[in-house]
This record gives sequence, C-alpha cells and structure tokens, in this order.
Amino acid sequence: MTTDSETSGRAYRGESAEDRDERRRRQLLDAGLQVFGSVGYRAATVRGLCREAKVADRHFYQYFDRTEDLLLAVYGECIAHLTESISHALADVDSGGDIGTSDIGAIVGRGLDALFECVEDPHLARVVWIEVLGVSPRVERTYLSAMKKFGSLMLDYVRTFDRDLAPGRDVDLDLLAAAAVGGISHTAMTWFASGYAAERHIVVATTAAFLSSIVVPLTGNAQRG
Repeated sequence: MTTDSETSGRAYRGESAEDRDERRRRQLLDAGLQVFGSVGYRAATVRGLCREAKVADRHFYQYFDRTEDLLLAVYGECIAHLTESISHALADVDSGGDIGTSDIGAIVGRGLDALFECVEDPHLARVVWIEVLGVSPRVERTYLSAMKKFGSLMLDYVRTFDRDLAPGRDVDLDLLAAAAVGGISHTAMTWFASGYAAERHIVVATTAAFLSSIVVPLTGNAQRG
C-alpha cells in the first residue's frame, strides 16, 4: 500500500520524490516492454501493466494518459537502443578501426550484426515490428518517422566511405534507403516469427548480400573494384 509520505513530495525511506517518480516510471516502462512484448498491446490493461510494474493503478496516470502513450514511450526506447547499438558497432569505421572504409560488405555486416543481436530479444522485436502496426494514425506516424531515420542513418554511413554516390537518372536515394529499410524490417519480422530458426550469422550474411548489391553499384568502389 502507498503511504501519504509516498504520494506527497516528501522523501520516504531515504528516497526523494524525484527519484521515486523516476523509479516508478522506469518500472512502468520495463513492464510495458514485458507485457507488450509477450501478451501484446491489444491484450494489455492498465491494471495488468501496474501489476507487472508493482505500482498502484493510480500511479499509471501520473506518467501516461493511456496505454498508447506507454507503448510509444517503450517503442522510443527500443528504437534508441537499436540506433545506439548500430552506431556503436560502426564506430570503428569512423575512427579508423579494424575495418577499412573501402570494405563495404564488412561495414554492412557489422551494422547488421548489431541490429539482429538486438532482434534476438523477442520482447523488443515484437514491440518494434508487430505491436506498433495498425494501432492508430499517431503510432503509425511515429513508426514511419523511425524507419525514415534508419534510412537516413544508412545513407550517412554510406557517404562516410564514398561521397561520390552515383544513382541512375531515375533513382531517388531516399526512396532506395526506404526500400532497403523495408527489406531489413521484413527480414527481422520473419526471423522473429520463425522463432529464430536460422542462426544469426546466416541472417546477417544474407541481408548483407542484399544490401551490398544495392550499395556497391552506387559508389565509386564499383568502378575502382
């Protein structure tokens, strides 16, 4: 049971009001990932989420107006984790590490391995590629915006090793990036739905071959190779 001290702005058992608020919000976010990633968003209830988070039902509404808001917050954290993992994996390319900037296949494989390692978390995979689909126009806009940012991230890394991109006359690079991201997303969804039937290195190598076939013809490396 929550005491008056806990609901007021006073410290309780050595925990400040601010720390208590942050802890409860964190518990709800963790519960959201667990519940949305297992029983699914549509089967989730505020009561069930609060039970999982071990907070009183009324505390949910201190941080979120409805379950859709929690879904978006959880989705945002999942996307941030994916982006950070990929960026960290590719940091060696930018800093002159063990992969040369002319080795497109290795660069693509490094980023994809980081991504699919994250996909091996079934809760994250379900939230990112299944539970956000068809919820509402607001969630759909958030999803499309996140996919567009992934496409921009891909193009930015391509440009780090070859600024001389040379698409055909009728080829739009942003649309090409969107198509590539769509292929990666569908691969992630299919792999998750199969119960991770293929080993990760096979998924990475297969997807890398697909992406390399798109990237190499657009760069000077195709002519120089």
